Amino acid sequence: MRHDVLRIIYNGAILPFLAYGALVWIECLKNKHNAIKLKRVQRLINIKITRAYCTTSHEALCILIGMTPIHIELESQAIIYYNTRGNEKSEQYDAPEHYSPWNHPADALEMKGKRKGQEYMVEVYTDGSIISGGVGSGIAIFENNHLPLQLMYRLADEYSNNQAEQLVRVKALEKLWDFTHLQGLQRSAAVHTDSKITLDAIANPRNHQHLVEQIREEVKCLEKDNWSIHFTWVKTHNDNLGNEIANQLVKTAASRRDGETAYSRIPKSAVIKVIQEKG
Repeated sequence: MRHDVLRIIYNGAILPFLAYGALVWIECLKNKHNAIKLKRVQRLINIKITRAYCTTSHEALCILIGMTPIHIELESQAIIYYNTRGNEKSEQYDAPEHYSPWNHPADALEMKGKRKGQEYMVEVYTDGSIISGGVGSGIAIFENNHLPLQLMYRLADEYSNNQAEQLVRVKALEKLWDFTHLQGLQRSAAVHTDSKITLDAIANPRNHQHLVEQIREEVKCLEKDNWSIHFTWVKTHNDNLGNEIANQLVKTAASRRDGETAYSRIPKSAVIKVIQEKG
């Protein structure tokens, strides 16, 4: 088999098998006798990938392939698990919601798209992005074609683009509670976004990320209060006034380097990056 096929087999089948339950027995690898057993398994696949001599050292084979030595890989996985699920630091990680508050599938949120020709009393334009190394979110809320609200939020630099898009949706829905003067049929809002990924995440019943669940909860609460909430996708940079305003607010928020951030849970990718850099 080709070397790339062997790497897929190692990463997809052999490594997960060797790593099973590593958090429990990782301390045993401090005993060289135990570590050697794992190195032998990795060495076999490394020799087949490189087609090197059997006398080539384990360390040299890992360098030739660019593969992390098995004992270091397992230690890294254990640290990642500990920092995301096993201690007080895990509260800083943007983990999926615990299954206990999940809604029953029968009560799942139905994503409603903007209806053609329907007039909305409130039009909400949202945007979130990573710009010039900073992360920001912006909201432009129109009421009866007037612009009473412009909001922007800064996120820490390690936050992801998806988090910025999801957070701004939460903040926008929360602001609708301030429109207490609207009653009856006036309580209709269209939430516009240029992020199809976020819309797909909200509609996906298997996605239980913290911010996604917050969006669903806000929509359900607003609907119980007689609000009609519809979501729509708008093409970015298409001379849409609301979208352009929201995009400008994102740039302003992302350029700020002072003050508090609007969200405190960092993505798993940032946790892994920090751990890898320390290693």
